Amino acid sequence: MKARPYRWALVGLVALMVALFDRGGAAAQPIVLRYGVDTEHNINALAQVVAEREGFFAREGIKLDLVHFLATGDRPSDRSAMMSARTMFDMTRVQTTLLIQEVLQGSNFVAIAGVVNNPAYFLVARPEIKTFADLKGKSLAVTIPSDGITLTARTMLAMHGLKDADVEIKDIGGSGPRVACLKSGQCAAASLSQPSVFEALDAGFHALGMHIEAGHLVYVVDIVDRSWAAAHSDIVSKYVRATAAAFRFIADPGNREEVVKAAMQQTDQPESRARQMLDYYWDQSHDVLPRQGEIDMNGLQAMIALLGQYGILKSPLPAPQRFVDMRYLNEAGVP
Repeated sequence: MKARPYRWALVGLVALMVALFDRGGAAAQPIVLRYGVDTEHNINALAQVVAEREGFFAREGIKLDLVHFLATGDRPSDRSAMMSARTMFDMTRVQTTLLIQEVLQGSNFVAIAGVVNNPAYFLVARPEIKTFADLKGKSLAVTIPSDGITLTARTMLAMHGLKDADVEIKDIGGSGPRVACLKSGQCAAASLSQPSVFEALDAGFHALGMHIEAGHLVYVVDIVDRSWAAAHSDIVSKYVRATAAAFRFIADPGNREEVVKAAMQQTDQPESRARQMLDYYWDQSHDVLPRQGEIDMNGLQAMIALLGQYGILKSPLPAPQRFVDMRYLNEAGVP
């Protein structure tokens, strides 16, 4: 009879352990977040790769499922491609210029975190073109007129005394095809991203300048559908918190070797190239990456102003607050 209380106590303890195990097991199941991407080996995904490698997503209980969808150029610039793929993903990253135009056309997308501030693009030219003045009467390959790269390229031309009419602007989607245009001799200069720029430099072309000279901007942001985000605010906040941790990790000089490995993984480039790319990111004067995923409203306003300056948007220009929702950054502890 004396053994019965002990037996019941043991049964109760086992039941408690089973309950705790079940509860913990359920909590351990990661939340799948479908993230739309339209490019391969793009260094813009560096924070995501770091968040995965360093366990920041796992710590938040997030599993990123990359959903590939077809678009054009360097980013989802084809509106129909992105809109038709909307049901395929929960979140994606786009240029702020595309987001702005989408919202003004009635889209429900909204920016919830920063990805790239100033674009680490290079304006590369043939060897005989020594200065911007030498571009007069020649061709420059950029992207579509409303693209941030085209807008900053035009700004650079103006800064160096060239008018739009002085240069033949060619719209060519993708840095790879623009390199091909350079090599074929059909383009005198082109705006190129990393790592495509290295192919051009290795072929004997040289950089006249970087697009960051156009001034401080917000170039790429993470976006979600407002309604979906409101219904899944905890998931969005977890994602933002994980990528904010990744940006802080990238900025910490003590983590550079791990960041180099992450860049090699993402871009499929050798170590020497990865270090070259990251040198531009780590140079704080370039302000390429946010410090922790924040959205600089002054930089966003500057991008809106560029769209207005070049006739893509008409006055009165919209306020930058129309295109962002800061609640998720705030919930993630990002000021």
